[in-house]
Amino acid sequence: METITKQELSTKLGSPGVVVVNVLEPETYDKIHIKGSISIPGGQLQAGRWKELDKSKEVVTHCSSYTCNASREAAEFLAKQGYNVRAYEGGMKEWAESGLPTEGRLSPQQWLAEKYRQSQTMAAPA
Repeated sequence: METITKQELSTKLGSPGVVVVNVLEPETYDKIHIKGSISIPGGQLQAGRWKELDKSKEVVTHCSSYTCNASREAAEFLAKQGYNVRAYEGGMKEWAESGLPTEGRLSPQQWLAEKYRQSQTMAAPA
């Protein structure tokens, strides 16, 4: 299975020959997603929504971060269906931390704070 880096993806973003598929749940997609990406959760993708994708385009799957296997699983599944597909394994975490283009209800900073720092307590100023 092939992967794609954030640099490669950022240069391809918006190209008519590329479709970026967010395989996370719709609630996460509504909060934040890579600009121009579409939402097809992993389970729905494998249940038949893969047929919505155009085989003439390069497909890039992504999930939340390197610790999430959903983008890899989706890419492997799509490759078996005959798609030209690569996984962006850095996911929303790397994309948001890099300040690359996003859409959704939350800014990258808000989403990162909600997702990755919610269990940390803020220290009171001295």
